[in-house]
Amino acid sequence: MNHTFKSLKTLAVASMKMYYRNRGAIIFTIIFPLALLAVFGFLSRSNNSSVKVDITNNAHSDISQQLISTLKSISALKINEVSEDTARTDLGKGNTDLQVIIPADFGAVDSKTHALASTKVITHFNEGKPQNGQVANLIIGQVIAGFNSKINNSPQIISVDSSGVKTNNLNFFDFILPGILAMTIMQLGIFGVSFAFVSLKASGALRRIQATPIHPRNFILAQAFTRLIIGLITVGILLSLGVIFFKFHMIGNYFEFTLVLILGILVFLGFGFAIAGYAKDENQVAPLANVIQLPMLLLSGIFFSRDAFPHWLKVVTDYFPLTFLADALRRIANEGVHLTQIPLELLGLGVWGVIIFVVAINVFRWE
Repeated sequence: MNHTFKSLKTLAVASMKMYYRNRGAIIFTIIFPLALLAVFGFLSRSNNSSVKVDITNNAHSDISQQLISTLKSISALKINEVSEDTARTDLGKGNTDLQVIIPADFGAVDSKTHALASTKVITHFNEGKPQNGQVANLIIGQVIAGFNSKINNSPQIISVDSSGVKTNNLNFFDFILPGILAMTIMQLGIFGVSFAFVSLKASGALRRIQATPIHPRNFILAQAFTRLIIGLITVGILLSLGVIFFKFHMIGNYFEFTLVLILGILVFLGFGFAIAGYAKDENQVAPLANVIQLPMLLLSGIFFSRDAFPHWLKVVTDYFPLTFLADALRRIANEGVHLTQIPLELLGLGVWGVIIFVVAINVFRWE
C-alpha cells in the first residue's frame, strides 16, 4: 500500500510537470479563460449605468397607458412591462433597479365627486444599488407631477410611495462567471487530457510505460488526479479574481459549489480519455475535440441565457453535460440553492460520467 502511494505521488508530480510544459494546454485552460474573465468583467461594469425599471400595470386604463408611454420615451430608463411576481423576482436577483406597481384604481373616478380618486404609485428600489433606484424614483416623481398638473392642477391626486428592498445585488458578471468556470473545466478535460495522451501515444512513451513495473492503472489515476488538482487550482484562481476585481457575489455555499466543480472535472476527464483512446495521433484529436466541445460551448448557455432558443433546441441542449454543469453552478452561486435542490443537474452529470467512462474504457489503447 505504501509503495503504491509513493508510486502515485511520483507519477502525479511528473504529470504536473508534463502538463505545464504543454503550451497549448496552458493557453486553452488558463490564458483563454482569464481573457474571457477580463472582457466580460469590464463589459459588466460598463453596462451598470443603465437604469432598469419593471412596471406592473394593474389599472389597464388610458391614463396608466399614457404614464407608461411617457416613461418609455425617457432615454435614461429601460422600461419592461411584467407581472408583479416577475418584477419581484427580478428585483430580488438584482436584474432590475426599480419595481413600479400601478394600482388598479389608478385613474379611477370617484363616484361621489366625479373627479379622479387619489391614488399611489408604489415603487421598490434595489438597496444594493440605491443610486440607480433613487434616480429612477426622481424621474418617475417628476413625470407624475406633470400628470397631476395636466389632469386638474392638483399636485396630490397621484403620488409615489417608495421603499427599499434588500436584494442579492446580482449583475451580468455574476451570471457569466459560473459559465466561464464550466467552460474551463470542459476544455481542461477535453484538450488537456486528449492532446497530452495522444502525444505520449504517438511518441511511443505510453508503450514504454506499459512495459515498466508501473501499473497502468496507477498511471491513469495519477493523470486523473493531476488534472483534478490543476482544474481546482485554475477555477480557484478565476473565482478569486472575479471576487477581488469584479465583485462576484456567491449567494450559495462554497463547499457545495466545489463539490459540483469536482464532479464536472471528473465527467470531462472521461471525455478527454475517450478522445485520447480513440485518436491515433494529434491530427485526429483536434477535429474530434472540436466536434464535441463546440456545440456545447455555443449552445449550453455559457455566455447567454438559453430561454430565447426554439423549444426543440432548448430541449436538446437541456441534456448537454456542459448545460447540467453550468446550470448547477449558477443555481448555487446566483440563487443559493443546496445540492438537494438540484437533483436533475447532479443526476445528469452522474449519468454522463458513467456513459463516458464506459466508452473511454472500451476505446482506450496504449498505442
